[in-house]
Amino acid sequence: MPAKTGSKWPSLLAVMRHAESEANQRREYLEKASSQEVYLGLSMRDMDVPLTPLGREQARASGRYLDRYSPFDVLYVSPYTRTQQTADLVLEEVSLEPALRRVEERVREKEFGVLDGLTRHGVRVKHPEETRRKEFIGKYYYRPPGGESYPDVNLRVQSFLGTLVREHAGQRVLVVTHSVVVLLFRRLLERMEEQEVLELDRQDEVKNASLLVYESGTRDGRQGALVRKDWNLAPWERASVAH
Repeated sequence: MPAKTGSKWPSLLAVMRHAESEANQRREYLEKASSQEVYLGLSMRDMDVPLTPLGREQARASGRYLDRYSPFDVLYVSPYTRTQQTADLVLEEVSLEPALRRVEERVREKEFGVLDGLTRHGVRVKHPEETRRKEFIGKYYYRPPGGESYPDVNLRVQSFLGTLVREHAGQRVLVVTHSVVVLLFRRLLERMEEQEVLELDRQDEVKNASLLVYESGTRDGRQGALVRKDWNLAPWERASVAH
């Protein structure tokens, strides 16, 4: 285990989005086809959706890239099937597995409440009043009935960061999670404002099996801070080009 440093933060923090899931694949297909389907049409809960064959290859490629940072001291993973499968495949590719693996509900998917399982067209058809409310409130602060807003997710990610400070100072940490959570790690660690978060989401949407990597360094005159080294890095894209 690496020696403790003077910093309160991990020496390295790698945050990974899960690889392509069947829901990602289905949603992309329906949107490209300009489909009028109301529901995604999957016969399972969102938390039970597995990876696609392509997703499995993406996870392996990202795992091979992550091996340069191993050994990790701890892996935190969302309880959803797609994140668990992604983590399993990553661990098959690294030389040494982390000493600890913990299922962490605070980095689970953003909850969509009554909109869960609907296509974009479906939301407009089934909940036109929510479409209007979201347009008025804005994507960042909008909370669907039974679901969460971005600030709601911020609160649990902020709590999780407190755990990293208390338990993993100077250690190497890997987190396998979901796109909104990856984005909000940046919002919290880099103190981004609402419009910065939304602009980043529009211009550089978090890719499947992509990596956000921070290392201990100096930022804004503060030593021992987490400094971003990689953002939205998709090693599987590089592997595809090389192949």
